[in-house]
Amino acid sequence: ERQMIPYSRIHLTDFKVDLYRNAKTKDIKKAWKEGDILAKWEKSSWAKKLASKSKRAALSDFGRFKVMVARKKKSEILAKAVKKLEA
Repeated sequence: ERQMIPYSRIHLTDFKVDLYRNAKTKDIKKAWKEGDILAKWEKSSWAKKLASKSKRAALSDFGRFKVMVARKKKSEILAKAVKKLEA
């Protein structure tokens, strides 16, 4: 539903939909679909970052453990590569 949102809650993006003043909801939805705004948003790094944060927040204890183990393995591989380059 359409509603009033304070300016402090709005963040500008590069996505633009051409509308006329006082456009009806039907026209806004049509322009939104024609502009393919949702697909553009999902490709943006901002949306990917938000999705990543929500995915991490939803992890279980075991999921967080697996992430920790994977990070340790990654850092071990990087440390070996750096040591090999320095030698």
